[in-house]
Amino acid sequence: MYRLMALLILVPCALFSGILMSGCAEKKTDEALIQAQIETLQAAIESHERGKFMAVIDEQYQDQLNNDRQSLQRMLLGFFFRYKDISVYVSGTQISIQKIRADAQSQVVVTGGKNLLPESARHYQVHSCWKKVSDEWLLSCLEWE
Repeated sequence: MYRLMALLILVPCALFSGILMSGCAEKKTDEALIQAQIETLQAAIESHERGKFMAVIDEQYQDQLNNDRQSLQRMLLGFFFRYKDISVYVSGTQISIQKIRADAQSQVVVTGGKNLLPESARHYQVHSCWKKVSDEWLLSCLEWE
């Protein structure tokens, strides 16, 4: 009987406090939203999730090799087929925002292999362009060296 009474009192209190706490949560900055999208791309590559990766790519995507969105998707599938294990390490990301456009500079190391040990590793200086579409930041261009 006491357990039932405790549940009847505690459950509404817990729900109410959760509602209050969610109202106090800070809205994420544009920089934090772009960083989260970069992390989504990184995780999607490592887990070979093409759909998750492509959901972050803008319809007008273009890169330095003149790949559009479809070409990027084909290239990604080729990497997934070639490398069973892919690791992506992103560091030193600097983001600058100009209203609905943004630029990000990052250091990226990519390793890939068919087994546990990487067969190849490459370091890139990456410049990415982002476009805000309906409150979501999408990757619109990419350059690397």
